[in-house]
Amino acid sequence: MAGYNNSAAYDLSLFEPQVIEKPKTKNNTAPVTNPQKKTANKASAKTNTQQNKNSNQVALSPALFKAVMLGVMFCLCVVALLIMESKCNALDKQISSVQSELSIAQGESVRLNAELNGMISTEKIENYAENVLGMVKAESYQISYIDLSEGDKIVVSGDRTLDENGNITKKIKELFAYIF
Repeated sequence: MAGYNNSAAYDLSLFEPQVIEKPKTKNNTAPVTNPQKKTANKASAKTNTQQNKNSNQVALSPALFKAVMLGVMFCLCVVALLIMESKCNALDKQISSVQSELSIAQGESVRLNAELNGMISTEKIENYAENVLGMVKAESYQISYIDLSEGDKIVVSGDRTLDENGNITKKIKELFAYIF
């Protein structure tokens, strides 16, 4: 059983039977104990306390590491959220400024269209033609009408006329029909 006392992983000395003797009060003699057992118990107690300290350090260290890492992750998340929020605010400001520029441009477009419609009105055109260009409206006696109800006649130089059956006449008629 002594080999189990030096085990680094388990303290099996707790399961060994122990004898507790009561001191005798009449003779004032101390209880008799086995000195080998006492030194073995002390050695095992020292190794047990060292193991407990090491195990406490190992047990606390991962827990502390996890807590620190969790705190760091939390801080990183908060910082990331703050950065994203500030970028969103900057983009919102840009959107609002572009929207205000758009509304100004739309107002300017409406104003320019109204001004353009005012410039193209027939009254302004007539006024410009009469006052600036010196034009006047035609009177009825100045208008001559052309009567095209008679047949077409083509006159070639030298007062020669060609009838409708001529090749040149057909070509010219086709040309005029194509143009007009």
